[in-house]
Amino acid sequence: LEAETVMLGRPSMMRLPDIVGVELTGKRQPGITATDIVLALTEFLRRERVVGAYLEFYGEGASSLSIGDRATISNMTPEYGATAAMFYIDEQTIDYLNLTGREPEQVALVENYAKQTGLWADALATAEYERVLTFDLSAVERTMAGPSNPHARLATRELAAKGIAGEWEEKPGEMPDGAVIIAAITSCTNTSNPRNVVAAGLLARKANELGLVRKPWVKSSFAPGSKVAELYLKEANLLSELEKLGFGIVGFACTTCNGMSGALDPKIQQEIIDRDLYSTAVLSGNRNFDGRIHPYAKQAFLASP
Repeated sequence: LEAETVMLGRPSMMRLPDIVGVELTGKRQPGITATDIVLALTEFLRRERVVGAYLEFYGEGASSLSIGDRATISNMTPEYGATAAMFYIDEQTIDYLNLTGREPEQVALVENYAKQTGLWADALATAEYERVLTFDLSAVERTMAGPSNPHARLATRELAAKGIAGEWEEKPGEMPDGAVIIAAITSCTNTSNPRNVVAAGLLARKANELGLVRKPWVKSSFAPGSKVAELYLKEANLLSELEKLGFGIVGFACTTCNGMSGALDPKIQQEIIDRDLYSTAVLSGNRNFDGRIHPYAKQAFLASP
């Protein structure tokens, strides 16, 4: 209807969005990934009801985040209900442009333009908002989300207490009830973030050193959103470590996150049906609604790659 109105030369009305300031204080603890931060933020912002708002992140915590980390936070805007999530232009932005091979003239143009037009971080330090939310990055711990909702935050230390994880007795040739049948590093911004992907590669290397292997009922995959991820993993000698653990690259596009995880091994699928097993999925995507990931994964959890 709006498109038709404009085509007929009539004005199209829209409500000015609420602009909400989100002050990020503190700095994250060692070992905490951007995924941990964004899942905690998603829970926080959903609770604060920012639906339809434009969010502007600022503060000491925001300054400490890399461009990749900021992109991870902005990428989950739909999950916490806002219309847009933005960070100011600062030295982190300039470092990113240099790191990604932009011409010096282009980098200088971006910096000068931002400073002249009042878009540089220093010029926005005194910005006033009708509503301000404060989030402490130092309070973020290792985090997952689920089942079923990206804002249902789960601290990994609480998985056993909540009955989500626990000891089980392995029976030869038999899949346990509650088994993870899909483990996927997906193409969402969580995976396009180099820090997250390299961390996954280092973890895979350590797992291989310890002789750990995935169970035969786990379908694993790696689908980075960019071929750049493949290049820097190869250069760091980490792609082979992921492949050895079962996380070989299956494509450079959306896969498991939007339900295109592919078929399970027919024997595994039949066992799930015959024994009416409760099976789950774990992925580094943005969404985990019931039935979205796979018909036989009754619930799904979001986690860092």
